[in-house]
Amino acid sequence: MIYLLLLLSFVILIKGADVFIEASAKVAKAFKIPELIIGIVIVGFGTSLPEFAVNMAAVTQGSNDMAVGNVVGSNVFNILFIVGAIALFKPMIIDDKLALFDFPIAIVAAALLPFFALDGRLLAMDNNLTRVDGLILILVFAYFCKETIRRSLEDQKLHDKKMLIYEIAEGTFSLNKHLLKKSGKDKPHMKHLFKEFILIAVGLTAVVKGGDMVIEYASQIAESFGMSKHLVGLTIVGVGTSLPEFVVCIMAAKRGQQGIVVGNVVGSNTFNILFTLGISMFVKPITVDHAMILDSVNVGIATVIVGSVAILNKKIGRFAGAIFIAVYALYMYSVVTGA
Repeated sequence: MIYLLLLLSFVILIKGADVFIEASAKVAKAFKIPELIIGIVIVGFGTSLPEFAVNMAAVTQGSNDMAVGNVVGSNVFNILFIVGAIALFKPMIIDDKLALFDFPIAIVAAALLPFFALDGRLLAMDNNLTRVDGLILILVFAYFCKETIRRSLEDQKLHDKKMLIYEIAEGTFSLNKHLLKKSGKDKPHMKHLFKEFILIAVGLTAVVKGGDMVIEYASQIAESFGMSKHLVGLTIVGVGTSLPEFVVCIMAAKRGQQGIVVGNVVGSNTFNILFTLGISMFVKPITVDHAMILDSVNVGIATVIVGSVAILNKKIGRFAGAIFIAVYALYMYSVVTGA
């Protein structure tokens, strides 16, 4: 029965995130927010909502080991298994933006985690992931968001100029329509979006409740089998909260949009460490043990491996995909067996 309740918890969690993403995207489009911003902020945030909700529930309930295990398990699954599986299906081309900005930021985020985990030993400081550490991660995340949005707005402006020139050349340009759009008078009334606002609230409520349920039932399973909450966070919870990213990536791959796959994974992993774990550490410092140090080093190594292949080759092919999946399988074997 406990397994069915855990499965139900994941369904509520993931469906809540899905409802939130869809309703938020409709509101954003209604207010003429660029699609690139919608993808980066709303979809990127939405697909990482499960990890965030689970971590907040874990921290407030004193399960810090599950909070770290959740982020690490999710990130390793994303960067090795999802990218590897999609690359096996169809090789992925890495554009300059991903290679020169997104991947380097993801590598920095993954490198900061083991540094903060080890600084207590290296610098004779306390053995905690402290509020200061969390604040640093949040500030790096703020920079990442600012730069991403700035670049996206510049791309959108360039696209709008090209479309304006095209409309003039084709004779389809309308001055009245253009002025109306510029003035913002064509924005919808709030009452027309009432349903979407309700769905946003419902989605967020489901995510929060689902996160609480996941922690509760996962903890019970850990206790019944004598497993540590840390191990459950790395495996069941970590993989379970990555399901939204997996679904988004599969759908994008089917449409031949492999770039979205890599962008979603890199963005999600960056969000998980810089924001989700940063907020978790800021709310309540996390005591570091040997397992957490090992986890943080593992996620750093995984990110550096995939990031290096992407940056140097500007491509992730089938052979690299197979290697990533094999590494993930070995990682999971060592985690479960304690080897």
